[in-house]
Amino acid sequence: MKTDFFNADMEFFIDHRVDWSKLIGLSQGPGANATDEVDTYKMVMRTAGEVCADIETDSIDHWHEAVSLKDGEVQLPAHVASGYEKLKGAGLTCLTTGGAYGGSGLPMMLSCMFLEMLSRANSSLMTIVGLQTGVATDIEKFGSEEICQEYLPRFVSGELQGAMDLTEPQAGSDLGGIVTRADKRDGKYYVTGEKIFITNGGAEIHLVLARDGDLYDESRGTTNGLNLLLCPRTLADGTPNGVTIPRVEHKLGIHGSPTCVVEFDNAEAYLLGEVGQGFRAMLVLMNHARLGVSAQAIGIAEAAYRAARSYAAERVQFGMPILQQPLVKSMLGSMAINIQAARALLYRTCGMIDTIEAIDAHIESGRADDDPKRAELEAERDRLQSLIRFFTPLCKYYATEVANDVTRAGIQVHGGIGYMAETSAGHYHNDSIITTIYEGTSEIQASFALKEMAKGALTATLEDTKKTLSELDQPAGELAQEVSDGIDVINSSISALLGDFDYALLNAKRISQMVIDVVVSAELLQQAAISEEKGELARAFIRRHMLALRMNAERISSGDATRLQRYNAILGLE
Repeated sequence: MKTDFFNADMEFFIDHRVDWSKLIGLSQGPGANATDEVDTYKMVMRTAGEVCADIETDSIDHWHEAVSLKDGEVQLPAHVASGYEKLKGAGLTCLTTGGAYGGSGLPMMLSCMFLEMLSRANSSLMTIVGLQTGVATDIEKFGSEEICQEYLPRFVSGELQGAMDLTEPQAGSDLGGIVTRADKRDGKYYVTGEKIFITNGGAEIHLVLARDGDLYDESRGTTNGLNLLLCPRTLADGTPNGVTIPRVEHKLGIHGSPTCVVEFDNAEAYLLGEVGQGFRAMLVLMNHARLGVSAQAIGIAEAAYRAARSYAAERVQFGMPILQQPLVKSMLGSMAINIQAARALLYRTCGMIDTIEAIDAHIESGRADDDPKRAELEAERDRLQSLIRFFTPLCKYYATEVANDVTRAGIQVHGGIGYMAETSAGHYHNDSIITTIYEGTSEIQASFALKEMAKGALTATLEDTKKTLSELDQPAGELAQEVSDGIDVINSSISALLGDFDYALLNAKRISQMVIDVVVSAELLQQAAISEEKGELARAFIRRHMLALRMNAERISSGDATRLQRYNAILGLE
């Protein structure tokens, strides 16, 4: 198999699934050359792929090497540290930061492609770089110009790394439980409290979500009154700030990724955004992080699939490679199909984000003041923003569950050798498990998606998807009709969820999967109009997933919330 990290799916999306003339024209103005810009994007991605291939070579045999703590400082394993230096030397540590601060300002889609490649090479290293990019994005969006000039060029150069400090012992997914406190004295903020499970917690820069001291009592138990603060471990005069790392965690996977307890003792910090609005500001970073984890999951799954397929081609049993055994062939086929499906959903979502960023740049530049299409662009922006809020948890849910399934299947393809501690098949599976947990579990993502459905995102998505299907050329007719019928099935089944919130929550994962099935099917059919190979992929996906959709719809329509009572009895809760 080819080992190209900048793979055919990525290049296909860049070449065929984005209107770069529109996006680059909006973001850079009428004089921009979209062809040259896209050529530059692809050159950066090819370079990133080459660096990632080099990193994988150095990393694959060192998966067991773990982070340690010495004298309060996090020590990275050698393969992670050397990989970071390679990225730093190639200028690949902070790709989305704007040119005003020395960055490349690459679109979100390109950033996720890079994170996927890096995760395939070394998923521990990906967490460090992914957070570096995300933290820089929030600083650029919410920091003062003084703060941006102070920190962002050093993020771009790789001198600084970042961490996102949210979780506390009593505040996991429910961030209303945060008790870390930010008090303002003499015009400066000071943070006191403890954060746990902080990825890359040894970083120099921490973005901390802390409750504003003046709003502390009245806002307890809610996400109101939270501030987003930039807290450095070292102050401008070189003295240590009140930030300490008392412990690093030992995990099932991603051993080279620092996961830390972080304590703040009257630590000086700088407010980002507005007082009491930190949760809304942090949502930008959280949502980007969810897409980053989606890319991480796809990268891990891709690595596991390639390893399994290569092994199956080499392992001979009963006089033939096991790749020729029908059940193994089916297993590997499912792995390949689902990886490409998760990738299609993620890249489509990234494309919507990049469109919004381009429209915002157009408006902020002043060029939109005389643009007769301004109202149309603003309406498009609002529509896409609503869809992104819906698609982001769907991406995170789907890609990470696919990664768990693919990596588990990878162990099965390897057989007994896959269960041995020294082989990579099990390593990929252990790494994949965390992707369904951090940045919100799969169950949390499905419940987030359900809330957006209730706000109208479901109707808008299904209507858009049906319109897309109706516009496809005739060769896709039979498959397009099958997907369109699937949309009708969704619409008829959701009536069983109306008026019963508990039953709706019980089926949140099921309805999320049904929506994913039709959205991905439509995307793959659009790709099939360009590529025969994608046509085979679309046919395989649709034939499998429309059957599953109908089964899920039947489960929803035939049940009710009395299932919860049965669970109570089974669990001894009555």
